[in-house]
Amino acid sequence: MDFEPVSEGAAASPGRFVRDLALCLSVHRDRSPALVWPEGIDDLVADASGELPGLTGPLGTLLGCEVTSSALSLPVGGRSDGDTVATDLVLLPVRGSCRGRVGPLPPGQGFAASEHTLELRLRIGEALYVPRGFAYSLDSAHTPCRLQVLALHPARW
Repeated sequence: MDFEPVSEGAAASPGRFVRDLALCLSVHRDRSPALVWPEGIDDLVADASGELPGLTGPLGTLLGCEVTSSALSLPVGGRSDGDTVATDLVLLPVRGSCRGRVGPLPPGQGFAASEHTLELRLRIGEALYVPRGFAYSLDSAHTPCRLQVLALHPARW
């Protein structure tokens, strides 16, 4: 994986955001959940659909996999649960914030490299990586929260 160095004082860009995210995933992929603060979020303005445009193609190219995108809305007081049996996920808040928990699936439902649960407050500008074999829950939104969900599908050869 090639990453371009960033000179001192260089402005953040969508390319930098994707590279930072790909670097984190190259380290943590298939190992453990991770929270990353990629540079360049300020340069990415959510479009009318509430998504950060232009992430799936470049991220898929850097990681060597297919990346698809969907949206998840969490109302005030709402809750969303999911798991990652088939694919890795990246959760990117584009509006609001919420509490997130990531932990291994119960025995027999999936392989998880770690037995620990990660708890955090997920805010705009952060990216939460949830590897296969883990479950996540999102709740405690004080205002409506919208997330872009990137699914990392294994490459088909």
